[in-house]
Formats: sequence, structure tokens, C-alpha cells
Amino acid sequence: MQSSEGVNQFALISTIMPHTNRETADNYRWAMIISAVLIVAATGLGLLPIAVAAAAFLIPIVYLVYIYDVNMWEDAPVSVVAGLFIFTGAMAVLVSLFFFRWVFEDQFNTFAAGSRIGVDALSFPALLIFAVLLPVVAEVVKNIGGIMLASRPQYDDMIDGLAFGIAAGTAYAAFETVVLYSSVFTSPDFRTTDGLASWAVVVVNLMVVKSLIYGTATGIAVAAFSGKGEKYDGFTPSYFMAFGLAVAANVGYWLGVRLLSYVPFGQALGLLWGFVILAVLVLRIRTTMQAALLEAAVEDAVREDGERSKRATVVDSFCPECENLLLAGSNFCLVCGTSVRSSSRQARRTMSSPTPGGAA
Repeated sequence: MQSSEGVNQFALISTIMPHTNRETADNYRWAMIISAVLIVAATGLGLLPIAVAAAAFLIPIVYLVYIYDVNMWEDAPVSVVAGLFIFTGAMAVLVSLFFFRWVFEDQFNTFAAGSRIGVDALSFPALLIFAVLLPVVAEVVKNIGGIMLASRPQYDDMIDGLAFGIAAGTAYAAFETVVLYSSVFTSPDFRTTDGLASWAVVVVNLMVVKSLIYGTATGIAVAAFSGKGEKYDGFTPSYFMAFGLAVAANVGYWLGVRLLSYVPFGQALGLLWGFVILAVLVLRIRTTMQAALLEAAVEDAVREDGERSKRATVVDSFCPECENLLLAGSNFCLVCGTSVRSSSRQARRTMSSPTPGGAA
């Protein structure tokens, strides 16, 4: 998130890529716009296998490049996030095959055929399976890899959890799309001329809306698992509230898309509905991201201040109100302005702990 932007500003690039400055954000923005135009053009030419695959993996690949570009973890290569991407992708393939091929294939085929017939053919059991049960299971799976990494000491900051959640969510969306539209890749006709206008709407939905809804929702949940302050917070009420928000966003998105597919111009309306869900998530994640960036900035300031002080013993003190690190000898928190000396002794003891090996 750039300093010139407001917290409640709807800005996609600086939201999912908070470590970019204005120039690099513009570079990513134009790269994605040009790629999106080429993908839509491929759809217009009827090259659906190329268009669907490119739409599915555009955001995840751009995010991997961003992680490598900003070098968020100097002691860990981009392979950490790539491993998360592959793990979540493999889990997404298994879950998608379970729902779309192995167990509920008949229900899904009936559900898809009904959307072409009309609302009278709506199957409520299938709606519950694919618009409620599947999004809940998917959100659990998307959280697994990010939580495993956020539990490690070197990745327990809120900004780390946010990055892992976005990476996992976009990876899941990509691999789920490949399974869901596998018939496009196995069709003997590489090029088609039927229903290209409808396919263009589907491709835009897959490329932007679905991928970013999955990524931002999971980013919010995993960031809440990391929490603020020393170490990760874990499975706290805050995490379950954030996880519930992520599940509600996914269920709300798929309920809207599935139901709107039964009405005229349903695909276009589903795309607009997806943008509404995405806008809510972006505004929510920017609040989380501001807290994460403030935490990271204060930690850097504290470390630099500690190095300059040349003290014999270093003690990490945390604000009893917002749990951010305090500068050595400070009377007020830089983030929330709380008076440290006016807080209770119990709170100060709780929020302070000696750093191991504190000798300078």
C-alpha cells in the first residue's frame, strides 16, 4: 500500500503487492493489462485452451514474480512460496476431482445442464454441494499451507501471513479452474467459434475476479493467524472471525454466480456480482495490510534503534494496546499513541520479554 493512497481506497495492485512503489506498481499494472488484453483476444479468436490456461495462471505467476522481485525474505528463496504454490495446487486438484469427477459428477452435470434450461431445473442439493459445501472445504485447504509456514519463527509476521494467504488462494483458483474446464483442454477442436461472447465473460471472471477473491479472502484469514506482536497468534477468536469472513465471501460469490446463471445475461451479472464481493474484500484486506505494514516498519525501527544504542542488554517491549514493538526508552507507542507508562504493571510485564542472547 503506497503512502499516497488512503486505507479505504480501492486499489488492486498496491493491495496484493504492498511492497511496490508507484513506479514498480505501474509496471505490474501495465503488464497485467496487456496480458489481459492478449488473453481476451485469444478468446475472441476461439483459442480457448490458451485463453483459459492463461487466465487461470496470470495472477499466480505475476504474484510469484512479485515475491521474487521484492525479496521479502532475504534468508529464504522464492522456492518457499513456489513450494506453497505447488502444495496448494496439488490439494486443489484432489478436492476438485473429488467434487467434480469422483463423487458428485452426476450432480454437477445436472446442475450445469439445468442452468441452460432455466430456473425450473434448479437442483437445490447440487446448489448446496457446489456453492456452499465446496467453498467451505476449499477455504480450509487454502489455509493449510499458509498456516504451516506462518507457524515458523522466520515467517510469523502478519505481512508474511498475508503474502502466504494470497499466494495459496490464487494457486488454488488456478488449479481448480484447470480441473473444472478440463474438457476445453481435451477437446479435439483446438479452435472454436461457438459462444465466444459468453466465453469472454467467463475468461475475465476466471482471470481477475475468481483469482483475487480466493487470494484476498485467504490472505485475510492467514494474516489473522499470524496476528500482531511477538510470535504468531494462532487459532484465536480473531482468526476464526477472519476465516468466517473468507468462507462467507466464497460462499456468497458462488451462490450469486450459480443462481444468476439461471437468468438472462446471467454470466455478465455473475461477473458484476463477483466485482462487488471483490471490492468488499479489498477494502477489508487494506485495513489488515495497514496494520501489517505498520508492524513491520516499527520492528525495523526498533532493531535499528537497538543497534545504534549499543546497549549491553536488549529487551523487546511491546505495546499493551496494539502489540507493536516499542522503541527503546519510549513513553508512547508510535502506532497507536498509547502511553506506555500509564499502562498497568501487569500489562507491561505481559507485553515485555528479554531477547535471547541479548548481549550486544
